[in-house]
Amino acid sequence: MNMKHIISLIIAMALSVGNLFSQVSYVDTPVFKVGEKATYGIYFNLGFISMKAGKVNFEVGEAVVRGEDCYKLSVDGYTQGMFEKFYVVRDTFTSYISKKTLQPVYYHDGKHEDSYWSYSTYNYTDNGSDSLHVRFEYIKRKGTSNTEFNISKKANDLVATCYKIRNIDVASMSRGSVAAFSLLFEDIVYELGLKFTGKQTVKLKNGDKYKASVFVPTLIKGNLFKNDEDLKVYVADDDNHYPVYVEASLKMGKAVASLESISGTKYEQSGKKKK
Repeated sequence: MNMKHIISLIIAMALSVGNLFSQVSYVDTPVFKVGEKATYGIYFNLGFISMKAGKVNFEVGEAVVRGEDCYKLSVDGYTQGMFEKFYVVRDTFTSYISKKTLQPVYYHDGKHEDSYWSYSTYNYTDNGSDSLHVRFEYIKRKGTSNTEFNISKKANDLVATCYKIRNIDVASMSRGSVAAFSLLFEDIVYELGLKFTGKQTVKLKNGDKYKASVFVPTLIKGNLFKNDEDLKVYVADDDNHYPVYVEASLKMGKAVASLESISGTKYEQSGKKKK
């Protein structure tokens, strides 16, 4: 894994608790709504250097795509401040999911990371069975590629994964239980797992404290993460189920995504502790 993927993976941290299989139940209706907005600060500790690297913004909107009423799920990540002397990022990710089924309908992203850039789109078509047909276009400096393939309906792109997982019934998970999920990243589906490790209070970078459910994703081993428990996701222990803090140990240091603000939630933010 090289540097140009780090910000994408930081975003994936906040999204990494993906689409669970049937052993984990879901609440009946989405726990998010149109108008919800959240901002996370991204921090890096690279050896003796510690700094705020940038921000990631999430927003829930709505749109009609190919006649389907959809949630428009937008994410943009960017570097700022001193970190831009080392690396510049301007990334956008947008996923459109059906309001009726929460299945993905369309996705596009634009990644501008230092000298690297790429654009990609997924067009999903329901095969009427257990699979989705995907038309994937990937544009980068070396050229354009177009690929078509089928994926399980249990697989989701980076952004759709985030919002779909928020509908799981956390109360149905016991400490140490592992749920499987499938993540579509570029043109590969990764079969991963998610372990619920319990609940605790977590303090954010801005001083806020949250009662949180803690999850440890089972990650793809590579040259970025050392082992499966190098990433922890803290999810607000209320009916909104939004991530509040993510911590990842990297070979070159540590990365953190910490909630700075959230508004427009569907339910009361009861996970936040009063000061």
